[in-house]
Amino acid sequence: MSLLDLIPAPLRIWVVLGLLAALVAGSAGATWWVINPRIELQATRADRAEQDLAGERELTALQARVLEAQQASFARLDGVEQRIKQLGQTLQRNAADHNRALEELKRNDQTIADYLAEPVPARLGLLYARPETSDPAAYVAPPAVQPVAVPPTSPAATVGE
Repeated sequence: MSLLDLIPAPLRIWVVLGLLAALVAGSAGATWWVINPRIELQATRADRAEQDLAGERELTALQARVLEAQQASFARLDGVEQRIKQLGQTLQRNAADHNRALEELKRNDQTIADYLAEPVPARLGLLYARPETSDPAAYVAPPAVQPVAVPPTSPAATVGE
């Protein structure tokens, strides 16, 4: 004899259906009891992932702004470098000009030193002679130089003469 034999026939179907419903409800409750923490865990993970994603987006935006600022700085540095190169070229040109001028001054100084080492022509020296005196009151300024005092230069010698 089984347990179902104790239940009258018209109620057996209802009992079996009730047991089956209780079994299904129990299975659903057990499944819910097992799966619910996992669902909550996944929801928590999803929330954390969304927060991390938002943080990563902010970080990416910050990095983009930093990169733009660096690119602008690099552009300014490139401009500065170009100006420095131009200044270097200008300095080189100026240095070459100064060196040429210095060499010319050295040549001219030597020419002038050679000229000054020669004796002063007597006629020219006498034009600027002053009376010898140590008394300032007796000193008289020499008369102005006459335009005919210095003889004209000789004509330039032609090549081959």
